[in-house]
Amino acid sequence: MGLSGRKVIVTGGTGALGSVVVTAFHQAGSVLAVPSPGAPGSASLAAGVLTARCDLTREEDVRAFFALAASRIGEPDILVNIAGGFTGGKLVEETSAEEMDAMLRLNLRTAHLSCAAVLAGMKTRGFGRIVNIAAMAALSPGTKRGSYAIAKRAVVTLTEVISEECRGTGVTCNAIAPSIIRTAANEASMPNADKSRWVNPEEIAGLILFLASEEARSISGNVIKVYGAVG
Repeated sequence: MGLSGRKVIVTGGTGALGSVVVTAFHQAGSVLAVPSPGAPGSASLAAGVLTARCDLTREEDVRAFFALAASRIGEPDILVNIAGGFTGGKLVEETSAEEMDAMLRLNLRTAHLSCAAVLAGMKTRGFGRIVNIAAMAALSPGTKRGSYAIAKRAVVTLTEVISEECRGTGVTCNAIAPSIIRTAANEASMPNADKSRWVNPEEIAGLILFLASEEARSISGNVIKVYGAVG
C-alpha cells in the first residue's frame, strides 16, 4: 500500500490496540514515533520506534513531542489517534462535571491537540492521512455511558470538520468506530460476555493502514463501523 518510508505518529501506541497498529506500520516499512505516558523506552515496541514521554492532554507537551518527532524522523505523513479512555456506569444526572471533563480531556482534547499539531504541515506538503478512533457508543449510545459516548461523538465531529477544512489539499481524515475490542483487559473485565462478535485488534490495524495509504485518497470524512463478525 505504499507505506514504506512514510512518517507515522500513533498516539496511544503503547496500548493493546496501539501496539498492534505500530507493529503493522513497522512491518510495512514506515518510520514511527509514539508518545508514551511513561518513561522513554518503557513500552515494548519494535526496535527503531521513537518514543518519548508526553501527556497528550497538555498542549505544551504535545507541541514538544511533535517537534521532537519532526526533528528525529521527519514531518509526519500519517497521524493515528488511538489515545483515549473509558468510564461508565452512571446516568447523566449522576455524572459530575469533573467526570465529564475527564472523558472530554482523554478522548477529544488528545485528538484535537494532535491533529492541530500536524494539519498545517500536511496541507503545505499536499499529503496527509489522519485516522481517529471513535467508538460504537458515539453512534449508538446506550445508558450509563453518556460521558464516554458524548466525548467519542465529539471525536466524530472533529473528524468531519477536519475533512471539510482539508478539501483539495491532499489531506484526508477519517474515523473508525469499533465495538468491543478483543484485548486481555476487556476479556478479564467481562469474562462471561459473548465474545463471538468482538473485534480483533489486527482487523482494525488493517483498516487503519488502508485509510493511511495512497489508495484511500478519495475517502475522507467517513466514520467506519467495525462492529464484529456478522456471519
